[in-house]
Amino acid sequence: MAKALSMSSPVKPISVPNAKSQHEKYLTVMERMVLPETVLLAADDHHPDCVFVEDTAVVIDDRAVICRIGADSRRGEVDAIKESLLGLGLKVQDMRNDTENATCDGGDVLYPVSYRWSDSDGMTTKMGGKYLFVGISSRTNYNGADYLQSAFPNVEVIPIEMRETNWQALHLKSIVTHIDEETLVMPKGKEWDYICDLMDVEGRGLEVVRLPDMAACNVVSANGHVLAQSDICNESKEILKREVEQNRGQTLIYVEASEFAKCDGALTCKSILIP
Repeated sequence: MAKALSMSSPVKPISVPNAKSQHEKYLTVMERMVLPETVLLAADDHHPDCVFVEDTAVVIDDRAVICRIGADSRRGEVDAIKESLLGLGLKVQDMRNDTENATCDGGDVLYPVSYRWSDSDGMTTKMGGKYLFVGISSRTNYNGADYLQSAFPNVEVIPIEMRETNWQALHLKSIVTHIDEETLVMPKGKEWDYICDLMDVEGRGLEVVRLPDMAACNVVSANGHVLAQSDICNESKEILKREVEQNRGQTLIYVEASEFAKCDGALTCKSILIP
């Protein structure tokens, strides 16, 4: 992981022992508190970015698209994910086999949806899931967005052009994620109002929670729980507490991810949520 890709060199080098410790705590929270079941894959020492599994696939309901990752050096990460998804019984389409020009990182794909697992009957309830926002970035192109629309015809794919902005963000979900099926979280400030306009949040009936620091805007929402990064400002923590716990009755959990931030990683990057 010390050689993972990054938009810029970190001030302090990545500490692999600290990264392992942070990731183990993330896994513990996901396994014991958030998800009814988890699937763990072995690390691949030939691919230092392999912990960022989110970029390899997009999953909606029982269907998965295997992505052609935008960075050439990371494309060897994908086969292990494909094999795992097939083993889980998902219907899998492989972008790499169907088109030569499409690229997509899962970190550019935002699907505002809520799944709630019931221990009593073992059933999953789905809420929302009308829209698939796809960031057009250095890693994801319009052909990739078009491929997702063909693969998931029951959702509306909305491309979000990121390349001509001053945003210091690798992926769309570096900037905006969701708390639930109708609530997004993104940074405060005029420069971020533009993304609200591109997403037409008001016209699509979406609420937006604005936070003062961008790192706080990457959260994992699953099964009535919201994971947020612990290394964020107090104002962001106060807003999240109000919006997640008090207003929506969800459980807010803080997880450290400072080592992963050094290579443009965040909480959503390290898992693929499968209903």
